Amino acid sequence: MDIVVEEPSSVIDIRKNRIRSQLLLHLYQSGDTSINKMARLFHASIPSATGIVNELIREGWITETGTGPARAGRPPVLYGRNARKYMTLIMDINRHDTQLVIFNLHNQIVLKKRVDLRLDDSNDYLEALFAATDDFLASNDIDKDKLWGIGVSMPGLINTSQGINLTYPNLTPPDMPLVTYLRKHFGLTVCLFNDTKATTIGEHRFGFAVDKSQVLTINIDWGVGLGIIIKGEVFNGASGFAGELGHIQVKPDGMLCHCGKVGCLDTITSAIALIRQAKAGIAAGKATILSQIVNNDLEKLDTSHIIEAVHAGDEFSIDLLSTVGTELGKGLATAVHLFNPEVIIVGGLLAEAGPFISNPIEQAINKYCLSDFKNSLSIHISKLGAKARLLGTQAHLFEHLIAKEFP
Repeated sequence: MDIVVEEPSSVIDIRKNRIRSQLLLHLYQSGDTSINKMARLFHASIPSATGIVNELIREGWITETGTGPARAGRPPVLYGRNARKYMTLIMDINRHDTQLVIFNLHNQIVLKKRVDLRLDDSNDYLEALFAATDDFLASNDIDKDKLWGIGVSMPGLINTSQGINLTYPNLTPPDMPLVTYLRKHFGLTVCLFNDTKATTIGEHRFGFAVDKSQVLTINIDWGVGLGIIIKGEVFNGASGFAGELGHIQVKPDGMLCHCGKVGCLDTITSAIALIRQAKAGIAAGKATILSQIVNNDLEKLDTSHIIEAVHAGDEFSIDLLSTVGTELGKGLATAVHLFNPEVIIVGGLLAEAGPFISNPIEQAINKYCLSDFKNSLSIHISKLGAKARLLGTQAHLFEHLIAKEFP
């Protein structure tokens, strides 16, 4: 007589939850699938996979989405995420403005609002953000019970595990992590993420970095950030700070950076630096159409105006971007030697200039890199643009919430 040793229910529950979470992550990252494919992916029997699918349907996580192609016999039924199970709130914060975005679980943007709030290291900024967000939710009749969680992307030295931003320590009272402060106000799970790392996740899940193992993303925004993917995983470093390319020193006798150091790459290649250089050139009498574009009001000059002038053939603006791209390429050449990537993805505000920024970057890399490093390297302007950061924050939040939902 065979003796059957039953597994403790806790072990069975752990195994089931692991399959449930893996299934939902697979559907999130790869799209709809059939029960047969699920069973093969997670090494489960078809009856077990069917049972888990039925449970998730009853709980509202997944739903039938149609049928797939049939090799023989009846076409398989496909299952996917139920977009209406929950919504998420993404706060996209930067030094220029703040964006509030509602996603459903199909990664579709349901609502979006840009708020005229520039990131400032004070509690006043956070209180203004609370007021703007509460008004956004109320005016769109979104009850907090409909929200699964909140994802926050912002610049700075962010320790995700501790929920703190060391670059902006005065947003909250002393010794209170930013995540804790946000959670207290909204009563929801909150994930805090560096904006460049969010962009990198977005590119890896949905952009040019899909299925790539060794990737660098350069985020040319109000600062300059570097995202690093090694063996298919985002590299964070010991405290989560890896990739601060903008704060390597390139001019020992250069300008003072907002970080307190002198001559950082940020001071000559960021969006702020580009605007400053444009204003200085105009003041020095350089011939350019920029003054006409802003109706001689240089206080209104923005990166969008410079990029508009570039696409109109303005020589002065093209030269500005060429210089910025060359300096960025020099910095990236060092990163290429360190990480030997297969692809570099250029994103951020200045990526809207297309080849006017990517060509000088590529030329500088060709000039300053060893030839063997360039043989398998390609450089792309992000096809996702600013949406990469939103999708990356959403993906990071989704993965965190799934792990919490099915421990």
